[in-house]
Amino acid sequence: MTETIRQFFDACHPFGYPLLLCSVALVAAIFYHLIFRVSERELRRLGELLANVKSESPRAVEVLQEHCLKRPGSTAAEISYVLKEKDNPALPSLIESRLRLLVDSQRSGMTTISIVTSVAPMLGILGTAWGLVDIFGVFGQPGAEAGIALGISKALYTTIFGLAIAVPGIIAQACFERTLERRATLIDELFTDLLAYRNKL
Repeated sequence: MTETIRQFFDACHPFGYPLLLCSVALVAAIFYHLIFRVSERELRRLGELLANVKSESPRAVEVLQEHCLKRPGSTAAEISYVLKEKDNPALPSLIESRLRLLVDSQRSGMTTISIVTSVAPMLGILGTAWGLVDIFGVFGQPGAEAGIALGISKALYTTIFGLAIAVPGIIAQACFERTLERRATLIDELFTDLLAYRNKL
């Protein structure tokens, strides 16, 4: 197994290790995004607690504040900030800028995923071109068959490696973009309701 992997990277030389680095970066970015995002379930729970606050249920504000303290995420921190600064006249403009930062923070890891899914196929195509150069460089020389075979394997392996990295990255990016849109809508609704509640006070 180890020997097969070594032969594969030898065939991909010099693009095997940059492609391996791309695959590691892609996996790390996907896990980073999954770890640091705010779940839609948590946003819906905050929305339910805020609905209780708007309906003026007893202790609703205290329950919301306790929930935010137990879950010290960025969204909960922003809600706590609004509740504490409800008498600040500049709060709407402050919240607007903080809300943009909050929504942007939900895109953690997405830039890396986008870069890797663009770079990996390019490296694969570059490896293909490199392999073709090797093929044409050995034509007419003694023992050309071995050089042609090596060039073809380099051309094919790097292309396959680059596409094998890009395809799951594109799928992950498409799925994450859909959830990001829903999450941004939920966050926007949450803070719109929160500011509407604040304006009633």
